[in-house]
Amino acid sequence: MFPDEDDQAEDQFWSRLEYRVCREMDSMPDCRRLGLWCDGFIPEQYLLDRVPHRITGVAWIGIGPRNQEEWNFSLVLPLPASSRGEINWAALLPPPEAKGWLVVAPEKKQIEVKLREEFAPG
Repeated sequence: MFPDEDDQAEDQFWSRLEYRVCREMDSMPDCRRLGLWCDGFIPEQYLLDRVPHRITGVAWIGIGPRNQEEWNFSLVLPLPASSRGEINWAALLPPPEAKGWLVVAPEKKQIEVKLREEFAPG
């Protein structure tokens, strides 16, 4: 059985988000001081029938060069979707110049990714 295009687009999104979060953490003084980086996301709940529309799960967050911990993540979607297949995964990544979309709470071991409509290409 081959994965369909929707699954591939979603898989690519999570992989690209991992690297985008790493770059953003590197630009945040507190994250840099703590040596934080992201090693991937495991989405668990797609809360598409709630406001705000969000996806929650586990993010693997590195602390220093070798240690990793499971942190909770919440990803706020910019537009409603009734199913995973309706989400335009390719349009969700924040552009390199975007700021203010990542909230890191080391004391709670949580991150929040707040995606916005303006990230989607016109």
